[in-house]
Amino acid sequence: MSVATQSSSEGHPATGRERRRADVDGLRALAVALVVVYHVTSGRVSGGVDVFLVLSGFFLVRSTTSQAVATGRVRALPAIARTASRLLPTALLVLLATVVASAWVLPPNRWREVGVHLLSSLTATENAQLIREAVDYSASNALASPMQQFWSLSIQVQVLVATPVVVAAGAAALRRTGLLHRARRSALAAVVLGTAASLTWSVAATAADQQVAYFSTLPRLWELGAGALVALLLSGVRPGPRTGAALGWGGVLALVACGAVLDGAHEFPGWQAAWPVLCTVAVLVAADSGGRLGVHRVLGTTPMRWLGARSYALYLWHWPVLVLYLVHTGREAPSVGGGLAVVALSVVLAAVTHRLVERPAAHRLRPLRPAVALALVATAALPLLASGASALWWLDREAARAVAAADDPAYPGAAALRGPLVATGGVEGVDPLPPLSVIRDDWPELPGSVCRSEDEADWPVDTVVCVLGDDDREHRVVVVGDSHVAHWLPPLGAMADAHSWQVVSMVRGGCNLSTESEFIQEGWPGYEECAAWRARLVDRIVSLDPDLVVALGTRTVAGPDEEFVPPGFLAAWQQLSDAGLRVVAMRDSPRHAEDVPDCMTENGDTSASCEVPRSAVYAEGLLADAQPALPPGVSILDTSPYFCTDTTCPALVGNVRVYMDAGHVTGTYMRTVRPLAERDFLELAGCALTACR
Repeated sequence: MSVATQSSSEGHPATGRERRRADVDGLRALAVALVVVYHVTSGRVSGGVDVFLVLSGFFLVRSTTSQAVATGRVRALPAIARTASRLLPTALLVLLATVVASAWVLPPNRWREVGVHLLSSLTATENAQLIREAVDYSASNALASPMQQFWSLSIQVQVLVATPVVVAAGAAALRRTGLLHRARRSALAAVVLGTAASLTWSVAATAADQQVAYFSTLPRLWELGAGALVALLLSGVRPGPRTGAALGWGGVLALVACGAVLDGAHEFPGWQAAWPVLCTVAVLVAADSGGRLGVHRVLGTTPMRWLGARSYALYLWHWPVLVLYLVHTGREAPSVGGGLAVVALSVVLAAVTHRLVERPAAHRLRPLRPAVALALVATAALPLLASGASALWWLDREAARAVAAADDPAYPGAAALRGPLVATGGVEGVDPLPPLSVIRDDWPELPGSVCRSEDEADWPVDTVVCVLGDDDREHRVVVVGDSHVAHWLPPLGAMADAHSWQVVSMVRGGCNLSTESEFIQEGWPGYEECAAWRARLVDRIVSLDPDLVVALGTRTVAGPDEEFVPPGFLAAWQQLSDAGLRVVAMRDSPRHAEDVPDCMTENGDTSASCEVPRSAVYAEGLLADAQPALPPGVSILDTSPYFCTDTTCPALVGNVRVYMDAGHVTGTYMRTVRPLAERDFLELAGCALTACR
């Protein structure tokens, strides 16, 4: 949210006095109403956040440049203290309430998410955290972090803290060089260049990776810059009544239509974001010049001003209320009654927060010395920081306990599939592993490997390659493909250490050793990068001169469709076969229609509702039917006995939880698969990995 939400609208720099603009209060109200309504009803992006970004730039530059012009200097610490005093008390209250409610509502498998996002929100890096998670803003709100809304606040805090420092340094430089009289021109030139550069970068970054650009600071700076340019260039512009009315009403109506017309979740913040930005600029320029027909007469009404004053708190409250409501009710979208309840509760919480926290905190902190105010706010944040850090430390210990259980007879895992009791492995009174609190992070990995990023000299896109073992080992195995191929890294790594193999893994999410994409479709994010990666994959594998290539052999499907061998797999295997390489293709692991950890949390580890029938996952006879089409030197390993009985694929096997979501297998379980898989794997690998005579 914008710092402007927290303060009165400031007057023209020339007057040095503040003059409240009621129309800006109304514009804030409209923006937050659009954000809330679109989130609750459709999950679409409304353009409301872009309004707040523009307003942030508008008021920030007015305050800093007027101070620089009037006094010849900008005091960075007081400016930062004012920002912290206005924004952080409300944010801390919302975060505290969200953490408490999340501990009650969210299942244990989402607790790490809460801890990570709490620390990111407190440190104004939530946007960076969402980039790391590659969040799709149009994804289900029920699966979103209840603190995800802090991404925009993070961007604004970053800018609001950095700008006074930069302006103070610039003013000092002008003062030392005797060019202080050119402060306004210098500020204008800097804002113009920065805005143009950010807009150019935004267009390029959005085209390259829209999901990353959406949450990034640099591609968003131009929106703040647009507001800054209005403050610098158009503060004294007063359109005629007709023009003012047209600008104001045109901006408001176009803003209301923005979310319905544009797919902002997949198009912003490139040039398409100019729609809500220019709408905001139009309203700012129109001001109250529209006369009795001007939009300011509506924006300045008492209800709009009331909501605008509480827009910051409402923005922060509505998101956790919505997400936690959806999780608690098990819904993907709220019902009509539920949506109304979410909005009503959010408004009430915003009103109470504004009355009891927002206004009193700003009033009491403002007269204090900047250092004292900052110290008080930091002290208030420490308990939350400590809680988040402690929670993550405890969760890391839980994850380490799962790793240490690899040789524990209480956790036989896959071996129990060949014993009398599949669900428990014959061990009672033992808590299953991995704990649900850390199961989302239990990705299969290649332990002891060294990973590096290969640049464009080897690949057209960034590629991470991990290597286990030195080059002097007897044999080299290349493991290549997507996250379902990565399932096999733990057992292959253990076999490699026992048999003196070097293992090289080249894993890219959603991309396989194939000549075509059977998962990421054209037009989806990452499609072009995946296609470029696949195009060079066979040549890169051949250049490594491996003794064996391990890839995915089939693709299972969660739903009515049957398991199949993608034609692109066969074509890629043929290329490797023509190069004289041997391939062992691993039959895909089961996929479920629903999230398995959520099911286990709700129904219990051994509930039949968390299992999937074997017949719903695997197509019987598929491997035999595919055998004649396999190129020479290519074999498909039937991995289904490592996950399923003759009739079902359980969610808990040998006291070990098998799935970390609907389709990915936990690293803890895969570490128990080696005793079952090693003999079968070596038989198919044949002379490639053994000394045949």
